[in-house]
Amino acid sequence: MIEAPYSRAELAGVYLPTGPMLLIDRVVEVQEDGIHCELDLESHWVFEHHFPGDPIFPASLMIEAAGQAIAIWCWHEGIAGKPRLARVKAAMEAEARPDAEVLVLRARMRRRQNICAGEVELFCGAQRVAVIEETLAFV
Repeated sequence: MIEAPYSRAELAGVYLPTGPMLLIDRVVEVQEDGIHCELDLESHWVFEHHFPGDPIFPASLMIEAAGQAIAIWCWHEGIAGKPRLARVKAAMEAEARPDAEVLVLRARMRRRQNICAGEVELFCGAQRVAVIEETLAFV
């Protein structure tokens, strides 16, 4: 296993979406109980479409990015299988726009057998933009 931090290229061994749907650009740190990832916003493909002239990063992609961060932590911990979303709860607090440059994801993790739950806080600079709680089951 590659030691953290992970680059986008090193995440190829993780069961994650590919191409533009791989949202995590960097894994900065992995700890026993959490993970710190980053997503580059400045030139992200979604802003051309959501919304032209008023670019806002979609909440649905924030939820997807949080799930990817949780899946990466699980992979780092040696959990095998394919992750399936079992539960999600999200609270959006502010907008994420391209001028923020980076969306930071910091997750606190819990695990019981093949079930992993994370509370992921998302930040643009010092501004918290969302709190997402997700549970993944590995099949």
